[in-house]
Amino acid sequence: MIRERKSGIIPSSLLTTSQYDGEDVKVQLLEDQHEKCYICERRLITDFEIEHYRSQKNYPILTNTWSNLFLSCRYCNGKKRNSFDDNIYPSVINIEDEIIQRIDFEKNEAVFLSMIEDVIHRNTINMLHVLYNGRLIHSGKQIIRTIKEKRFFDYTKQIMNNFLEKVNAFLMEPTPANRALVAAELSIEQEMLGFKYWVIRDNHLETEFEDEIVWNKH
Repeated sequence: MIRERKSGIIPSSLLTTSQYDGEDVKVQLLEDQHEKCYICERRLITDFEIEHYRSQKNYPILTNTWSNLFLSCRYCNGKKRNSFDDNIYPSVINIEDEIIQRIDFEKNEAVFLSMIEDVIHRNTINMLHVLYNGRLIHSGKQIIRTIKEKRFFDYTKQIMNNFLEKVNAFLMEPTPANRALVAAELSIEQEMLGFKYWVIRDNHLETEFEDEIVWNKH
């Protein structure tokens, strides 16, 4: 999860109708979010929904407010629902700097740690745990996931395994060709940038890839 860009141009359907999911809204959100879910950063093809940062149930007055609308995949929207209204607002804070995001391959779980201790960071981390680690039902160190949760997590692991291979190749042989492979994986259109960002930091490569990891920071 990283900071998102939010266009200052409000789609006209929000100003002229009571609907929140007009075609112009979807087009603008796809452009703003580089066609990715703002929560899990997976690419959106046809499986996307308008997601309310503050839920319709708890904040009906914000139902068609532009600043409250983002695109998410069906999986994330279904998990978030109205349970996580007090999250970090995604287009104001550099989330990737303030929440450590890692995959623990040994324990087969995602790890999220906050650099700041407050309600919005805690709530965001709780949501991410639900998304990546399921219902947190433990049997010793084992996490039991539903089939959908397992497929979601396995997809994340696959992306990150591929990225780690490229980073390790660069660390062993820092050639221009190997650097280019890592840089391509850090393009704003790529998936899982929040996790990739912490691989870069953990390997002390921030200076090497400082131009690539700017993304939507202000």
